[in-house]
Amino acid sequence: MDEEGIQVLDIGKLKRKHNASLLYSIPSFHNPTGIVTSQERRQVLLDTCMQERLPIIEDDAYGDLWLEEAAPKPLKAIDHQGLVLYMGSMSKTLGPGLRIGWIVAPQAVIDRLADIKMQTDYGSSTLSQFAVAEWLATGLYEEHLKTIRLELKLRRDYMLAILNKYFRDIACWSIPRGGFYIWLSLNKKVSTKQLFMRAVKEGILLNPGYVYDRKDQTHIRLSYSYAQFDEMKDGLMRLASLLKAHT
Repeated sequence: MDEEGIQVLDIGKLKRKHNASLLYSIPSFHNPTGIVTSQERRQVLLDTCMQERLPIIEDDAYGDLWLEEAAPKPLKAIDHQGLVLYMGSMSKTLGPGLRIGWIVAPQAVIDRLADIKMQTDYGSSTLSQFAVAEWLATGLYEEHLKTIRLELKLRRDYMLAILNKYFRDIACWSIPRGGFYIWLSLNKKVSTKQLFMRAVKEGILLNPGYVYDRKDQTHIRLSYSYAQFDEMKDGLMRLASLLKAHT
């Protein structure tokens, strides 16, 4: 990926090299990088995959969690060939235990996936589905999103202030426009596995870059969505001390 999203030039070559049958992407507030794929890149990505006859799974789990302005329209909104399987989820906006999502896809795909799901877990909780349907029908969901966005923006800005104070000489980062995460880029390579173990001993749980790319030794994913403000500050201050000692 680059700052505009997933890179498309090598998609055809990679498809043939790995005998790939689909492409998975999170265009809006990507996990873990937080990148928002630009509208122009979305169109190029879609055109490339159409040319390669490569279906796309578009994961939009974070799409409603924008902080200042919404992301560009989903890939599915510009898909006129039924190439994109568009997925969303309530687990990021209403609660992680609410395992309810949806898919927009050709009817044959939906029928097949519904059959697989029924064979796997007999379907999601009916009560939960009724509750979510009520939230959507009455407008409660949109009101809830307004509250969530305000809270996430406060948390993001608080974490950014801490990073500016304690991490300016050891790392760099981009300001996320939505979602839960800041993708911290360390100025020097470190053994993130050793750093992870030392952090665990200090009571700090990290998401090092090698979780997402086994060769990555320069990134840490930070989440501002869960910890209390005092916990966030304490954890980041101790992480800064560990990094400075580690490098």
